[in-house]
Amino acid sequence: MSAAGRPVRPGNYAQQARTYDYTRGASPTVVRTVAKYLGTPGGLLLDIAGGTGNYAQVFQARGFRVVVVDASVDMLRRSVPKVGSGRQVAADAMELPFRDQAFDCAMLVHGLHLIPEPSRALEEVRRLVRAGPAIVMDPTSDNVPLFVHEYFGIKPSAASRPSTAQLVAMLQSAGFGRVDHELVIYTDSVDGSLHALHTSALHLAGPAYLRNTSFWMGLDDDTRRAGLAALARDLRSGLLEERVGAHFAQAAVQGHETVFAAWP
Repeated sequence: MSAAGRPVRPGNYAQQARTYDYTRGASPTVVRTVAKYLGTPGGLLLDIAGGTGNYAQVFQARGFRVVVVDASVDMLRRSVPKVGSGRQVAADAMELPFRDQAFDCAMLVHGLHLIPEPSRALEEVRRLVRAGPAIVMDPTSDNVPLFVHEYFGIKPSAASRPSTAQLVAMLQSAGFGRVDHELVIYTDSVDGSLHALHTSALHLAGPAYLRNTSFWMGLDDDTRRAGLAALARDLRSGLLEERVGAHFAQAAVQGHETVFAAWP
């Protein structure tokens, strides 16, 4: 395993790495969506912010040759049994240590919002891919807003996520000529991202699931306890189930997230 650059994201990922795979598997929703754009297997695929390698494992099994990049060495170590050794690089997504056009295609799933300068990361992706595509899956400000923040007394900034149009423009500015996009609607919570957890009241109220999200890592202990107590109360009353149902109906229109596929 090689290492380069500074961390992509802050947080105690050494601790999170120990429990990550309990709740953050390879979502069938994500796999199906990404596979549609990646096309014919066989190429060299760069998985940026690939964590413990769950998606890399799936696409390697489908015939792609994979390299997993993440800021956390602890996360990457857990990818070795899944994709083999020598396929891991600890690096900054804004300064990737590869030669130009080293990869056929790339994917960045649930990672763009964690990168301090996303435009720089997208420029790096463009530099590295040959024919493409580069797949980026992340929530935008046009997708259905989350409500779990309310339970923890947090009001996310309206400017915290780019719009779909802004992300398309960012990809084009990075040098991609063609950019397609579509809504992603989760039908599972196998990969327990905060957006996917909004499909299950039981999972959304579960500390074992929440602790494996970047959202949880930004909360202090008192805020965590108060939020979990409020979620448990509404889970018992049935209100949380109602809110999840209403949220899914909204997501059917706005999407939980958006996937972008970009070609040079």
